[in-house]
Amino acid sequence: MLTKSIHHSGFTLIELMISISILSLLLFTGSYTYSLMSERWNKELGQFAKSAQNGKHLLVLQRMLEGVQTFVVVDEEQKPSFFFIGDKNSLLAVSRSGLFSDDYPEIFRLTTIEKENGKVDLFYQSLSTQNFLLTGTNQNIEFTKQLILFSDLDRVSFNYFGWSSFIDKNLESDEKKHKQWFERFSGIDNQIMPEVFNLTLVNSGQELSFSIPLDTNSERWLSPYMGDN
Repeated sequence: MLTKSIHHSGFTLIELMISISILSLLLFTGSYTYSLMSERWNKELGQFAKSAQNGKHLLVLQRMLEGVQTFVVVDEEQKPSFFFIGDKNSLLAVSRSGLFSDDYPEIFRLTTIEKENGKVDLFYQSLSTQNFLLTGTNQNIEFTKQLILFSDLDRVSFNYFGWSSFIDKNLESDEKKHKQWFERFSGIDNQIMPEVFNLTLVNSGQELSFSIPLDTNSERWLSPYMGDN
């Protein structure tokens, strides 16, 4: 009598456990790899967005600075001067190309804010002249718009080139009177605008400087007021 050998196909319990272990390992490896790729993508995307934002802010900052106006104001005695007050950490002036108002000039103030980590932010504040008439040196200005243009910079500095005063320019034949660089420049006190001012931004050791030329004959705007006096 012949007996037939019976062969069973399929997995043994051990083979099944090994297969499940390998599958689990593959799933874990794939999940971990995807997590790393996703994290790297999000990080790079965030850096790109930050760089794009900084690039946009650099362009609007340059446009705003290039739009700085020779803006005449008077004091209580009707003595004329220019609305421009700058020191090494701030600038107060009027720009025809403000960040928030396309149709009207903006009174703006750029200031630096020092942080606990030693870094500085560049802060922009503005008020549109649409509903505010700037005429005097003692007017109270309440800024309605504000924006942090740049964060965590190493350093921000302003400096100004020109004559120390309207009177000194008229005495330019005097060898002791000449144009120079200043850390502080007041168009109100000097009765003249600087001819050039610089804004320097330093970030991670890299330096970027804006050099903005202004009216080299700003005193001519005072003539009508001088004639009245």
